[in-house]
Amino acid sequence: MTEAAIVKRICAQNGSISYDALISMFGLFDEALDSVVARSESFTVAFVNGQKKVIARSKVRLCRVQNCPGCANLHLCKLFLFGSCRFDRGRRGCRFSHDLLSGQNALVLTAHGLNTLDLKELCILLMQSDYSLLPAVCHSYNNGTGEYGRCPDAENCKRLHICEKYLRGFCDCTRAHDFYEPHPLKTLQDRGVTAELMAVMKDLYANIEVLKRHSKAPAAGGPNPRRGPNAQNRRPSSGFNAGRGQAAQKPPQTNTEKTEICMYFVKGHCKHGGSCWKEHSTLPYKWEVKEGSEWKALPDNEAIEKDYCDASRTYSSGTNTVFFDTMTQGCHSVRRLSTVPSVLQPNFILTTEWIWYWKDEYGNWIQYATADGGHGSSSISSAELEQKFQADSNAVVEFTAGSQTYELSFTDMIQTNKRYTTKKVVRRRPKFVSAADVRTIKTTKRAPNNFKALPEHWDKALTPETGYKRVPLQSTSAEYIKIKELFGRTMIGFRILKIERIQNKALWEVYQWQKDFMKKNNGGRDVTEKQLFHGTDSTHLDAICHNNFDWRICGTHGTAYGKGSYFARDAKYSHSYTKDSGTRSMFVCRILVGSYTKGDSSYLRPPSKDGGDTVFYDSCVNDVFDPSIFVVFEKHQIYPEYLIEYRDAGGFDPLTRPAVAKPTVTVRSRVAVPAVTHSHASIYNPSTHASSSYSSSSNTSFYKPSPVASSSYTPSYISSSSASSSSSLRASPSRSFSSYPPTPPKPSKKSECIIS
Repeated sequence: MTEAAIVKRICAQNGSISYDALISMFGLFDEALDSVVARSESFTVAFVNGQKKVIARSKVRLCRVQNCPGCANLHLCKLFLFGSCRFDRGRRGCRFSHDLLSGQNALVLTAHGLNTLDLKELCILLMQSDYSLLPAVCHSYNNGTGEYGRCPDAENCKRLHICEKYLRGFCDCTRAHDFYEPHPLKTLQDRGVTAELMAVMKDLYANIEVLKRHSKAPAAGGPNPRRGPNAQNRRPSSGFNAGRGQAAQKPPQTNTEKTEICMYFVKGHCKHGGSCWKEHSTLPYKWEVKEGSEWKALPDNEAIEKDYCDASRTYSSGTNTVFFDTMTQGCHSVRRLSTVPSVLQPNFILTTEWIWYWKDEYGNWIQYATADGGHGSSSISSAELEQKFQADSNAVVEFTAGSQTYELSFTDMIQTNKRYTTKKVVRRRPKFVSAADVRTIKTTKRAPNNFKALPEHWDKALTPETGYKRVPLQSTSAEYIKIKELFGRTMIGFRILKIERIQNKALWEVYQWQKDFMKKNNGGRDVTEKQLFHGTDSTHLDAICHNNFDWRICGTHGTAYGKGSYFARDAKYSHSYTKDSGTRSMFVCRILVGSYTKGDSSYLRPPSKDGGDTVFYDSCVNDVFDPSIFVVFEKHQIYPEYLIEYRDAGGFDPLTRPAVAKPTVTVRSRVAVPAVTHSHASIYNPSTHASSSYSSSSNTSFYKPSPVASSSYTPSYISSSSASSSSSLRASPSRSFSSYPPTPPKPSKKSECIIS
């Protein structure tokens, strides 16, 4: 009995088999089977619903890169593997290999003992070992109530809407328990899964769940089945302890395997010495090879790291080659230990800065948010991608580059053009730091390049490492008085209950990175930054303070100037979108408005400045000459800085609610004024010191009730500025007269947090 024979038999049983059945099948004793199964990296032994099972697994993957000498992966068409490739029947044929026994494939299969498997058995093994071949289960769908749980993409979600508990055993909840339901069926068919494979999907996903759980288990001495350059440091095994100082480090009770490099030792000294539960290394990275049951340091540590930091390389130079795609050296497993990612600990030196690349049609690796190779700069940077990756390594991120919109799947590490469906390979590699660099950093004590200091007026003791803290301001402080004055300029007749400063370290750092990025794109000149208002329902406060604004969560109403987050110069406008209750809530936000143009309801992003695909406006407004409404499409341009809670001073709302309809006005003036038209491409580069303050300037439209008293009334809007004659309000509501001036009707809206 050989290991290869056991793998073949298990794959013929849909990838897993009970331990007892395997013993019976081969006529073995427990000890004999254990000697093969328990010590091999080709199997995982687990108890599933009380039954001991053996699940097959493999390090073999399908290659996604063309022209890769020294590749240790299979050069095989994925759809051919699934049995669904239609191109082989065409006149030109498929451009990917359909030859399982080609020279490359035969070598790889033989090296891993898989050369006896037929195509279906190999397909089963690869589908449950390589998590990128099948769509991941949607965790958002499995949380919350309703047809789609908490999944924001609903029926358009690219992940699988199937009950996770059902995959693990019995469940009687209302979520999908059948792979043939419309959403799971379409999602799998879109990935090339055939009708024959549909019959084994539950077994495969159940196996994947077990393999994932065991790959995260503390005592699992084997390698992570999701190895490779994109799986390194997916998350620190425990993170860097949120407590400050070394005293916060406490070794876990169940994990003796050291999978992260100690920050204190790299910096100079660790008081825990040999008892520290993290690896001690003089460099912020360490390459190791597994020999038997032990991990041993590779001799060419710095040379391997330098090759690995080159996104174009798939293997190291030198005699003992390390293959980065499979993280192997010959038949031995290889791993890379690292310090915590810099986006998680920006205050520490010698953290690991991860850089994200995509491969263009010429074979060049392009870093995100750069315009290398003549390509348009993406709207998302490496630091932002890493932030999202650390938050959810299975997420799908949407961004733009030029006029195109893309999706990046962290599971597949594939970038897809949403319009043309073209796909590009993505890689995540660290920035190279040599031993000499480490010595320089340690002696100069400098912070990493991406360190962003917190504002001086923040209470540092109340700033958490993760999440946020709302800090009440003293009513006598200069900070409180400044915000109160800004609010009170247009909010007469209201009483402020409290003003809180929002201290969210992660959001602040991302905001500062965005500010630096926009400054570089602006030729080194400062970008326009304003303090603007946003009124909302109290039910959204926690989500905004924690995760920032996301207009897609709030709904799609009120998009006259584009589908983005709306902010107002005047608090009275934002007041119209607070909940009609005793206590109201309004944010004062710091906004990087940059250069702006007039918006349009069709905009999903700001338009191009020159008609090309590389230079775009930063935001949109209602009027480029007198902007009072700003639309921001990228949430990293927003920082929710203060939260005001207030209420009406009397028994009624002293302000009228502005109309939400697309504004037009009839100008009444004794002076003939020429019409002014504004193109959507109007270029406006505001002063970098533009104030967000409200002023009663001559071009400000104001409201004047009709002097004729009657049982109904028609207001007229009068503007003393000809420049605004094409974009003010027209309204003629009829309503009963009262002791207080009547107001136009309230706009209907789906959610109160859409426009402010």
